[in-house]
Amino acid sequence: MTTAREQQLLQVVEQDLQQDCADYLALRGLMQELYQQLLKRDSRQIDLLNEQILPLVYQAKARAERRSKVLAAFQLGGGNSAMQKLLGRYPQAQRNHLAHTWDQLGQLAGQCKRLNERNGKLLAMHHEILEQLLGEPGSAQLYAPQPY
Repeated sequence: MTTAREQQLLQVVEQDLQQDCADYLALRGLMQELYQQLLKRDSRQIDLLNEQILPLVYQAKARAERRSKVLAAFQLGGGNSAMQKLLGRYPQAQRNHLAHTWDQLGQLAGQCKRLNERNGKLLAMHHEILEQLLGEPGSAQLYAPQPY
């Protein structure tokens, strides 16, 4: 039997998981669009996309931290195994739905991570090309002996 407080915490986790899935889905689309704008080097669009991306990232981080606090409140530890134990506290039908949502969230988060890495590699490549075009020495040569 769960207390009213435990029931409230379970409800918060359920809402957070659903919101995370929605936000990561939106984030995935924004990260894909960001890649296209990085290819075009459209700094105005890149800035606008970043303004949409950052709040989603901060909110997802806050929900993940809240989930960790709920896991701690239930004394379940951390990580995926703790989350599976927490999902076991829900009624069967709800548990199945939330387990699917949790799996989907993991997939979306992984996709967003890969898209972010791809975008980062493109940015690094742009930076490297600009350095070569402008003839600016890399940071490795910053402390090299200077001719006088």
